[in-house]
Amino acid sequence: MKLDSKYFDKIRVKPGEERLSRGKHPPCEWPGCAKPGRHRAPKGRNHEGQFHSFCLEHVQQYNKQYNYFDGMKDDAVRDFQKEAQTGHRPTWKLGQNSSTMSINGRRIRPGAFRDPFNILGENGQPKRPSTARPIRNAELKALHTLGLDETATKEKARAQYKTLVKRLHPDANNGSRANEDTLKAVIQAYDYLRSTGFC
Repeated sequence: MKLDSKYFDKIRVKPGEERLSRGKHPPCEWPGCAKPGRHRAPKGRNHEGQFHSFCLEHVQQYNKQYNYFDGMKDDAVRDFQKEAQTGHRPTWKLGQNSSTMSINGRRIRPGAFRDPFNILGENGQPKRPSTARPIRNAELKALHTLGLDETATKEKARAQYKTLVKRLHPDANNGSRANEDTLKAVIQAYDYLRSTGFC
């Protein structure tokens, strides 16, 4: 084989994975091991956020014998597990934290809030939400186009619409198109009220 061949001159050999990882990873921390430590393992309790660097073989061995609670008493383990349920955040009994007090230190009066399921045990009657929804400006304008005010019901709006359409329709006026613009406005107003759920 020629060393100056045009065919074999441009062949590149990809370096092996171990050669690539030698400089990127620290050496394995296991005593007597010189492999790169590609795998992290936690150092243990009171060293949160700190890790050992091990090769695959030694990280598996370390994980088999690792015990976070090693050296802790049973009561301390139980307390840790109980605190872990709330993410180690502070908790308090219902109604005993400082946010239930008002600014001047007095308790908030019962019934000042809605408790429909009586969770807080105040036995207050829940406030009934009003069934009438507020009328928007566009709906009010559509009602005025139909000749109604904001107290109109949907039945009244439907009846007024039918009356106006019968009165303004060209067939009822001997084919006259004099009221055509008014008829279009009435139809658009009623269609808008239907699209908003008013009718």
